[in-house]
Amino acid sequence: MIKIFKLFAFCSSVCFLSVVSVGAQDGSRPQPSQDPISTYRLRPLDVLNIKVFKEPDLDTVYKIGTNGMIVMPLIESVKVAGLTVQDAQKRIKELYEKDYLVNADVSIFIAEYSPQRVYVIGQVNRNGEVIFPPEETMTLSKAIAGAMGPTRLANTRSVNVKRKMADGSIKVFEVDLRAILNDKSVKDFPVYDGDTIEVPEAIF
Repeated sequence: MIKIFKLFAFCSSVCFLSVVSVGAQDGSRPQPSQDPISTYRLRPLDVLNIKVFKEPDLDTVYKIGTNGMIVMPLIESVKVAGLTVQDAQKRIKELYEKDYLVNADVSIFIAEYSPQRVYVIGQVNRNGEVIFPPEETMTLSKAIAGAMGPTRLANTRSVNVKRKMADGSIKVFEVDLRAILNDKSVKDFPVYDGDTIEVPEAIF
């Protein structure tokens, strides 16, 4: 695993071309303009504090397994990965009301987010996974720094960021990393959990 380290500080206003679309940036993690509680989809290794009103024996903290499941009293295994908090509450409520409770009042709080990951390949000094804390806003320049920087053969004018959208489609954003690093008027490009960053080789 590649640890992120600080390389330098950067600047303001995005300069990029989306090969597929220049518009929305749907990701599994909430975007800055969205309500994080309503849009975030639960992921394996997230830690949840689940409470059932007036049922203290059912209140506890759960870590979502790598299979996306949690194991709760009475209803046993419940798949919650991929659901929003609201959808997970509804799912657990339905299961308890099916056989055990009347008007179950279920509340879920995210106690801890799982780490975020991006993948950096191509002309960088260390190909592979870059991990960053869930509370940190990851940017292209930070991800490249986490991959030990571009090689001398890198074409930093045309870095591709591949992103899986909410509908399952893949969008590719072509980003001028060189402009980000050298022009203070250009804002760093945000990257999100699951993105793949490819730094191509320059053609001389």
